[in-house]
Amino acid sequence: MTNFLTLFQRLQSELGEAALPLYPEAKAPRELILSQALHPELSKDAATLIFEHNRCANLLDPISLYPTLDALGALKAQILQSGRADIDAIRFIEDMGYLVTQLLSDLDEQSLDRTENPLTEVRM
Repeated sequence: MTNFLTLFQRLQSELGEAALPLYPEAKAPRELILSQALHPELSKDAATLIFEHNRCANLLDPISLYPTLDALGALKAQILQSGRADIDAIRFIEDMGYLVTQLLSDLDEQSLDRTENPLTEVRM
């Protein structure tokens, strides 16, 4: 299972440092995203919601796929309902969701593979 900070480092790697610049000494989710981000408030809101939906207490707490997608979905719904729907902002959230799905579903499947016990033959 991956942690909150690692997810954002991997998102930065995929989206680019210009789109998602990170502050390595951050102690809170909003501090993690620098104000030079492509969508700074949106990125900070995404970080905060992902942190909260995964019930994190610090940046190194583990996160999982479905609470993270719920957070991004809630953010997208907020933007659409607010009337400030910007197509670039919506696309950015959707790109994050796509990447999160790729990054976290692989990890979730690997952890399932490790915990499953193979069926053994039962003879009577």
